[in-house]
Amino acid sequence: MRRRPIVTTAGMTTAILAASLALAACGGGGGSDGQRVAATTTTSRAGTTRAPGTTGPASTTAPAGTVSATNAPWKLASPVAREIVVANEGKLEIVGGLDATKFSTAAVVMVDPATGAAQSPATLAEAVHDAAGALVGAKVLVFGGGGPSENGTADVQSVPTSGKATIVGKLPGPRSDHVAVTVGTRAYILGGYDGSAITPSVLSTTDGTSFETVGNLPVPVRYPAFAVVGKTVYLFGGVANSQAGTDTAAVQALDTTTGTITTVAQLPASLSHASAVSLDGKIYVLGGYVNNTKLSDQILRFDPATKSTTLVGKLPVPLSDAAAAVVGGNGYLVGGQSTDRNPVTTVVVIRAG
Repeated sequence: MRRRPIVTTAGMTTAILAASLALAACGGGGGSDGQRVAATTTTSRAGTTRAPGTTGPASTTAPAGTVSATNAPWKLASPVAREIVVANEGKLEIVGGLDATKFSTAAVVMVDPATGAAQSPATLAEAVHDAAGALVGAKVLVFGGGGPSENGTADVQSVPTSGKATIVGKLPGPRSDHVAVTVGTRAYILGGYDGSAITPSVLSTTDGTSFETVGNLPVPVRYPAFAVVGKTVYLFGGVANSQAGTDTAAVQALDTTTGTITTVAQLPASLSHASAVSLDGKIYVLGGYVNNTKLSDQILRFDPATKSTTLVGKLPVPLSDAAAAVVGGNGYLVGGQSTDRNPVTTVVVIRAG
């Protein structure tokens, strides 16, 4: 397949994404390559906004020392952004993404977070970025992504322990800029973009070949942050209106035991292209674009019990479009894009204090 580079021009971003991703405007004034108005390090001041009908204390600013974020003593062998990272048997399995040239990659890399030692035992059947993936049973399934066609792909790839991935099924339609997570034996696919509109439907599957519609997001989004506590999947922010170029501050929750999907809180400010990890029953939302345009180094802590959000720390540098996973009680923020818009090799270790 022919792959085309991302091109930007002053005042407008045209994202011709690698491997023929859909040409689509992303919220916050940027294209789907995440290139937005440049900003220096910023953090969002905690506010008091809450979703209608929600309860709990307003957002507050916490004293320093409640969380640490430090660069790992090792780096990735190659830069990557907009990839999938899955915790798999004590390792970080890094799948797809954009490489240093901002082309989609088919690489699958297994990294030992203790040492940084890496192996590349497998490859994707289709190079994708802005895809979603989850460990379902013993296999990592990759759902959709940008790459094979102008509108993204609906293909579901099963990643083997070695060798080339196989296409085992199809989503109901093309989808990129979405997330996937496994709760119990079932994977859930939330948010995303179908090449022309943001996708509201939430899907579930146990095998990647057949899908059920769980319901619709109250606020359809692409590029949200996500994490799981117990049996509830939380989405944080995301691009809510591609045409208007606006993000949302909504915190949405899918209760996988009942299938209900609700807006449970509001962040201090709109946010997109961020990442999140769940540590000790709290969720840490990392970086992203704040107030539509400002690339941030902020770390927000969300308490599912009180639905409150607290500003608790900073990343070493502002980052967006990284992938995150938890191994051995530590969070790992892998790759991503910094202020120069290029994929990076750094890995940030998140430890809750």
